[in-house]
Amino acid sequence: MPQPPPSPIRIGSATHPAPLSPQQQQFDTLVQRIAAQRELLAAWDEAVGAYRERYAREFEPLLATYRALSTQLAQWLDTAADRKGLSRADRATLGEIVAGLAGDLADSAPDEAARAAMQALRDRHAGGGDAERADGPAMAQETPGLDPDSPEEVLRRVEEQMHAAQARAEQARQAHHAARRRRKPPSARERQEREQARQASQSLRDVYRKLASALHPDRETDPAERTRKTALMQRVNQAYAAGRLLDLLQLQLEAEQIDPAHIAHLGEERLSHYNRVLADQLAGLQREVQAAQHAFCAEFGLDPSSQYKPAKLMSRLRTQLQHLQQDAHHLRLLLRALEEDPDELKRWLRHERAAMRAADAFPDDPPDRMGR
Repeated sequence: MPQPPPSPIRIGSATHPAPLSPQQQQFDTLVQRIAAQRELLAAWDEAVGAYRERYAREFEPLLATYRALSTQLAQWLDTAADRKGLSRADRATLGEIVAGLAGDLADSAPDEAARAAMQALRDRHAGGGDAERADGPAMAQETPGLDPDSPEEVLRRVEEQMHAAQARAEQARQAHHAARRRRKPPSARERQEREQARQASQSLRDVYRKLASALHPDRETDPAERTRKTALMQRVNQAYAAGRLLDLLQLQLEAEQIDPAHIAHLGEERLSHYNRVLADQLAGLQREVQAAQHAFCAEFGLDPSSQYKPAKLMSRLRTQLQHLQQDAHHLRLLLRALEEDPDELKRWLRHERAAMRAADAFPDDPPDRMGR
């Protein structure tokens, strides 16, 4: 789990009461934002671990119960589809409900056997619309082709040739512009940015070399000190490989190569190089935070475009548990009513049909398939 540095480096402090220069202000701002991103990354790590544990302990068993009840309902309705006394509208509504239920269950089936069973149930109740759509391509294939010498066919072939020629011309134009860009010498701004990047990289390398020279364990004769330096050198190598300048500066403090006043006395040019590296480090941490959120969404099937906060994850899971408990309870009541009262099926189908009409009238507010 990422850990923030034990004592953050700052220029503006009681030991440096003078007004800060722009580069010094930027340095302190970057240090603070890096610390905040590290805390956020640590919060994601802790929150996702707690969420995953409770999800496995409480949500997954409840979800399995809900799926079992939904399967029971789909199978009961499948059996009731041949019941006498149902109108054509009732059978159409029942078929649509079963097809929807079975399709959802097939998509979330825990194993291949359950998926195949639900797919078969869905296909059995999919209705004539799917069959008509399935017959469409076959009918189109059986339609005789146009006369190759007809005006329509000639026009089609000419248009295809024109489109192909236009596509080739566009590709040639793009290739020509790309070649010109490759031949074009870099602008003054591009050269300046490259030089700044090179100097920033050199500054990072200079700090690393100073630490490596002082902490190399092979040069130490005392066993205890060699062990300490070995551990420090491992941290130095990890920080340098990741481009974490702030960690290297912190290690310089621990190794007593610099003191807190050292950064305050750096020149503006050197600080600008440090700030460039720190900005890259901040961007890397922001990408790690974003990756942590995306991984969380992927693991639990959530919308990655939504914004989630680590502190709110457990509250969200509690709400999900409450809703799933209510849904499972409603399914039990519905199954019991359908089994105990022969007339309940027709009443329920009328209710569902009205809900479907309301959904057609207000598509942004669809009804619950279970009749709530």
